[in-house]
Amino acid sequence: MPVFGRMDIIEIANTLRSLPSVLDALLRPIDPVTLRTRPEEGEWCPLEVIGHVIACDSDAFRNRISAIVDGNPRISGFDAWEAINRRDFAAEPLDSLLNELTQERSTSCDLLLSLSADDLAKTAVFEDGREFTANDFVHEWPFHDQDHVQQILASLKAAYVLGMTPTMRSALGAG
Repeated sequence: MPVFGRMDIIEIANTLRSLPSVLDALLRPIDPVTLRTRPEEGEWCPLEVIGHVIACDSDAFRNRISAIVDGNPRISGFDAWEAINRRDFAAEPLDSLLNELTQERSTSCDLLLSLSADDLAKTAVFEDGREFTANDFVHEWPFHDQDHVQQILASLKAAYVLGMTPTMRSALGAG
């Protein structure tokens, strides 16, 4: 049974609002070349991950939540690669992306803080037939952010491994 608490929304909004600062603290010391380097073919570099998060704010979260709250009976999918291929996030400076994310998060948090318990309980059907509440997407949002923070951390860890001897790599189980 989902919990539709006002405090949950405030906590989630504060968590979402904190991500640009968290990313700034994590990535500011990192060389820009590392931030632009994809760890493997078909994986995103840290700047592309931030770009994906920016695109998701409106397309995967805010727009879907608004559609559900507005009574739209169906919600559509989101193509993560389309957003990455539409814009060269890897060529953009970290500061610009973090500023854009901060602005997106301000708009997103305003939406979240305007939602009532009745809004959160509204449902819509995804294109594959599964039914979701607005609350599902509200709670998926910080989960999604944290998945991508882990993705960035994994990318950075891969860059550190390159400077290690085979002995240290083996000791860490890093190949």
